[in-house]
Amino acid sequence: MADTLITVAMSVHNGAKTVKAAIHSVLWQTYPDWELLVVNDASTDATGRILRQFQDPRIQVIDEQQQKGLAVRLNHCVMQARGRYIARMDADDIAYPDRFERQFRYLESHPEVDVLGHGAVLFTDAGRVLGVYPTACTHEEICRRPWWGFPLAHPTWMGKRLWFTHYRYDDALTKGQDQDVLLRSYRTSRFAALSDPLLGYRIEGISASKSWRGRVNYCRQLARQTHDASSAFTAMRGMLTHSLALGRDVLLETTGSLSQRSRQSFQPANDQVRNQWQEIWRRATSEELLSSELSSALGLES
Repeated sequence: MADTLITVAMSVHNGAKTVKAAIHSVLWQTYPDWELLVVNDASTDATGRILRQFQDPRIQVIDEQQQKGLAVRLNHCVMQARGRYIARMDADDIAYPDRFERQFRYLESHPEVDVLGHGAVLFTDAGRVLGVYPTACTHEEICRRPWWGFPLAHPTWMGKRLWFTHYRYDDALTKGQDQDVLLRSYRTSRFAALSDPLLGYRIEGISASKSWRGRVNYCRQLARQTHDASSAFTAMRGMLTHSLALGRDVLLETTGSLSQRSRQSFQPANDQVRNQWQEIWRRATSEELLSSELSSALGLES
């Protein structure tokens, strides 16, 4: 079983409003050979009680009393994982039913690939589609601009467990942990992505302060990776590019147009993508409603 098992790594802090739908979308996967390790990272809302409603033996809840952040908790999941592959999943996103099956089959038939992503529909809390995450599919496309970043959305990753154990997340980072890992590993790894959307990626408010932390962390890592003239040029190019982008973000935020401008970078969703997502959203919210009714019957906070 461990040879084909997929370990799903999820960390949640105060995710009572979204974690039910996220876990239901794991439960409805057409590929059944998975385990879900979900770390309750010192939540102070109803998250813990909601997680305990799920009785599937494939779900393991790890309760932590001290909040340590995503990187620490994902490393914890990786060390406890039993699967050959690890799939990332955030507690506010929704996976399509065939996500695991399609990624598993691709990885099995492409053993040279270490990490596989896929397309994602970007949506709001109300389920409204904002666009599609701009996904590159080949390793060369994904790694084309290392000074800027890698278009491989973190919640879409599935990859070899041995890769995750070798390239651990940086425990000290609170933002941009995924881009940091990709930057450290891309020269000796192989990445790929499926073009089809297989996940609903929830978009929160966009702000310059949030982007600032990620940009600063990325520039620091670029500096750490400097070891010759080529890498020094890459680092300088990245620092300049991210500095200019940060200045643009601050300016746009002062005029109240940052969110609108940021969304212009999303790819448009065609009717087929929108209709498929609406079916996924209806199913997810219906499942969540059933879970909410169960919570009320048990006298739990929803």
